[in-house]
Amino acid sequence: MRTITLLTQLRKFRNDTKLTPQKVQELSRQRFTALLEKTYHASAFYRDLYSSHGIKPKHLKDVTPIDLPIVSRTMVLDNFDVLLTDPSITRKSVDEFLLNDTNPHNRFRGNTVIHTSGTTGVPGVFLYSKEEWNFITALVVARISQPVFRPFNKLRLAFLGKTGGHYAGVTLTSDAPKLLYNTKLFNPEDIQNLISGLNEFQPDIISGYAGTIYQLALAKLDGSLKIEPGRLQSSGEVLTENMRQTIEDAFNQDVIDLYACCESIALGIQKSGKYPFFLFNDWHYFEVVDENDNLVPEGTQGSLLVTPLYRTLQPLIRYRLSDTMALKTTDQSFITIDRFSGRTGDTLTYLGPQGIKINIHPYDMLAFYVPGLRQFQFEQTSPNTLLLRIAVNDGYSDTKKLAEKKLQEILAKANIEKFVSGKVELVDSIGLNPKTGKFKLIIPYNR
Repeated sequence: MRTITLLTQLRKFRNDTKLTPQKVQELSRQRFTALLEKTYHASAFYRDLYSSHGIKPKHLKDVTPIDLPIVSRTMVLDNFDVLLTDPSITRKSVDEFLLNDTNPHNRFRGNTVIHTSGTTGVPGVFLYSKEEWNFITALVVARISQPVFRPFNKLRLAFLGKTGGHYAGVTLTSDAPKLLYNTKLFNPEDIQNLISGLNEFQPDIISGYAGTIYQLALAKLDGSLKIEPGRLQSSGEVLTENMRQTIEDAFNQDVIDLYACCESIALGIQKSGKYPFFLFNDWHYFEVVDENDNLVPEGTQGSLLVTPLYRTLQPLIRYRLSDTMALKTTDQSFITIDRFSGRTGDTLTYLGPQGIKINIHPYDMLAFYVPGLRQFQFEQTSPNTLLLRIAVNDGYSDTKKLAEKKLQEILAKANIEKFVSGKVELVDSIGLNPKTGKFKLIIPYNR
């Protein structure tokens, strides 16, 4: 990105944080309508979809978001070619690019390609035009990284994650402005090599998955990691309260939690556990719906829909994410997450005696904590069992017993304790998923 373009966008994004909530909502709706009009005429998929619901060009200025059908990842991928607003791009050509190129620096005809690791069960491929990618890069720098300009001593930025392939994290970090950063990529699969590399690099900023930063916090506490970063940025995984507390104790630093996904790289931010989780609803239109896809009242939990208002090459309008949460309006510029409850794919489902499906809510597992706990992982190993793996700090002899009691409380809360067997297993450590580079807290049953 050209320096003058970056500086102009940085100034704009920072100024937007001073707007009133009413002005932000007004801008969001205006941008939604503008995106809808452009998409209707440029995307055959959306034009056909909306026409089938009786929406014609003359209706576009008066259409509200709830008048439009919801779009899923499967729909986007199944209609890849006709959804794009550039008809010269095909799924076959993008797949060939991904098959033959694993360098996150490289681009497909000037466009940035992001592919997912498939953690939601449906691997995705998403395209950003050059302008869109420059836009989101500037947004991240302005509202998340907020670097200090040091031209003769650039900030040392360490990225911890998958270093090969066109994943979101490594692609975004690889494009970090060289004017501001000295960037180095680290693969976290071998924790000892990671610790050694970081000790040598001495990063000012660490950016990576929550589980990896948590592992580093443990290494910091035992004295093997000897770094003093001034900034910690977590993304890609749920940052539990126990993980946050351990990380902040180890580094004496707040953890910045970035809410991101491949569909839009910067959805929101929580600057520390003392602050709310803000969503950037000036450039995203957020909605929360119930199981019947009806909008829920503010503060009520439901499934999240998002419309990234800057994405026009591969528009995602009323796009269903796999996250469940409740939203809240405050006197601040942006709306907040009132309660985040994890991903729908993190819900464990059991069949009761009468054949009725009963769920364990993700939040009840994500909030799990007992004294001495270092790591934990829930896995539904069969239709009627739940395994809890735990790694324990030295000197805590009662942790397993406490974990067993807590596990039974979770089963009782879901009213499944009579037909679901819970077991706690002590392990030395719980490693990262080698495919995704992430730490999986909840593993559903693979039927």
